[in-house]
Amino acid sequence: MASSTEEAYDLDFKVGVYGKSDKDKRDLGGDVGAMANTAGGVIVLGIEEDAQARAVGAPGVALSDAEVSRMHQIVAALVSPLPRYDIRQVEDEQQPGHGFILIAAPRSPVAPHAVLVNESLRFPRRNGATTAYLSEPEVANAYRNRFAGMQDRFDELTRYQRELVDRLDVSEQTYVVVTLVPDLPGGFSIDMKAKQEFERLIINRDPLLFGSGLFWYRVSVGSRRLVADGSHDGNMSAWLRCELHQGGAGSFAAAVDRRRDGATESQVHEEAVINVIWSGLRFLAHHARDRAAAGGNVSARATVWPVSSDLPAQLMHTRFHGIPERLGSYMPTSPPESVGVYDIDDLAEDGPPLVAATYELATGLFQGFGFPEALQLTSDGAIRIKYWRGNREKLRAWASTAGVQISDETLG
Repeated sequence: MASSTEEAYDLDFKVGVYGKSDKDKRDLGGDVGAMANTAGGVIVLGIEEDAQARAVGAPGVALSDAEVSRMHQIVAALVSPLPRYDIRQVEDEQQPGHGFILIAAPRSPVAPHAVLVNESLRFPRRNGATTAYLSEPEVANAYRNRFAGMQDRFDELTRYQRELVDRLDVSEQTYVVVTLVPDLPGGFSIDMKAKQEFERLIINRDPLLFGSGLFWYRVSVGSRRLVADGSHDGNMSAWLRCELHQGGAGSFAAAVDRRRDGATESQVHEEAVINVIWSGLRFLAHHARDRAAAGGNVSARATVWPVSSDLPAQLMHTRFHGIPERLGSYMPTSPPESVGVYDIDDLAEDGPPLVAATYELATGLFQGFGFPEALQLTSDGAIRIKYWRGNREKLRAWASTAGVQISDETLG
């Protein structure tokens, strides 16, 4: 290996695997925490270095899943809060079972991460090619930056939601709007090719997990975003709208009530709310992760729009005999909202975490109507099948494929 390759703030070499002593374990936790607390980077096990931290050899290390599991356990035990990181093994084609172990930790939006050192918490960071510890004022500043970053993401949720609802035709329809902002933005190019590919993927497709007869009919481009809706003409969007931003953020809206002429209130069906939330989360997370290559956690918000003193909303169900009945003790006169923070991969894939996130957001909305929870789902990501009026067979088929438990539980 050429000796010109040097350690840096985002690159660390180790000639062997971390040992089993307490110091070795602290070193592993400290190295991962330091990368997450600074600018992110990669730790490479199996690289020999000289006194100037330059790579001078690549002897490699023995590879084993057991070693990777051990390192995960050490980091989980010593670093708090646990940062996002990944451990990969790269095998040497000439030496089966031998090669390099790479530990990759991106810059963390929830820094600072503390490491347990002799029963006290220390906050490591990369200082050039070495690891140092934050002073007390630096720790305080890092926490201020964390909370400021969280506020920035919630401000973005508000802004992106507002930009979308300003383009919705609300003269006859009430919508559930889902908005998502990733902690670590990505990026992609918006050009004619990207627009055409986007159009090919979604035109005439129903985006809801359990079809509702809504389809994407138009694709356009806004400022640094791709746009689609369920309208055939006009400047405003009816039935459906999405705005997918270059950095990976996005908003998604689908109609859950078409109001009759002269209606003085909207009627929002509980199953329609759930269907839009988990469909919107999955749709937006796919965009953030797979199109924009965003990472980290995502902040998400769900709301019902419009709701006002002139147009209050009712939460409805048809659980018994198919007759619409009101749920909850309250008719909100301002848009109910629900927020949460989730792992981007959990939302992009069908499975219990997507169901659990939907439960949390739907429950937050339902509580705005004075109803305690989304009875169709559970907080740990199962489906309470007896609380569903429609889609039962489709739900069972989807749950079987997605590894989601079907529960026969009833409450009270």
